[in-house]
Amino acid sequence: MAWSTRQLADLAGVTLRSIRHWHDIGLLPEPERLANGYKQYTARHLVLALRINRLAGLGFVLDDVARMLDSEEHGQKSLRGLRMELETRIADLERIRSEVDELIGLGVSPDLSPEALLAMEALGDDPASRNVALFLTRLITKEDTLTFVRALKDAPEDLLHVNTAIQELPADASEHEIAPLVDRAVAAIRAFLAAHGNALPNFPDSAGDRTNTDALTALITEHMNPAQRHTMRLIGEHFDRSPEWDITFGVAKRAEGPRPITVPVT
Repeated sequence: MAWSTRQLADLAGVTLRSIRHWHDIGLLPEPERLANGYKQYTARHLVLALRINRLAGLGFVLDDVARMLDSEEHGQKSLRGLRMELETRIADLERIRSEVDELIGLGVSPDLSPEALLAMEALGDDPASRNVALFLTRLITKEDTLTFVRALKDAPEDLLHVNTAIQELPADASEHEIAPLVDRAVAAIRAFLAAHGNALPNFPDSAGDRTNTDALTALITEHMNPAQRHTMRLIGEHFDRSPEWDITFGVAKRAEGPRPITVPVT
């Protein structure tokens, strides 16, 4: 008894594409052809196709399938490896399901992780804060996010008022308006860093690579008008001259070493 490619695919419960792919990678040997060029598959091909489909259905990659077809001993080894992979995948799926349940319960956008939502509790829910939270929580751990949020919730009232004043600064604000705001901001940030600087999380930039810092700067200033950006630059210049801290657009680091941390100036 012999079958065509389509008949073999139907009997094995697979697609024509699968049969052709298995041929291409050498998993299923090519059958003999009739004089008219049509393939003639035999029972041997059918059994092999059924075995390949079964192993692939369990989740084995085709390289493993090839080895398992050659050796039952390899099959047991591969099964144990697959079992470990499944444990990891199940744990990941359970974590994702837990996050999905939490997001459904909160009624928020699925692009926000629980850590980002936590950061937004301290940063705010405006577009800039949302963007900063998304990026920041990719760079720091959940534990560091918790530390960050606790520190910001303990921020002095004057720092919060300064932050609000910067956000409300009009695009045509004069130097006369900006200068006292910069002085207030510098004083408030110094007080905050004196109280919480050591508790703020590490920001992962190396001494010679400011990629993460520059990205955070871009996110913080993206929605700012020219006067607000100018104000932030002036604040940064004050800390450039500081013997202890270097601050650029909301990112601070100790001057004595590359330990960048986030500081709440948005």
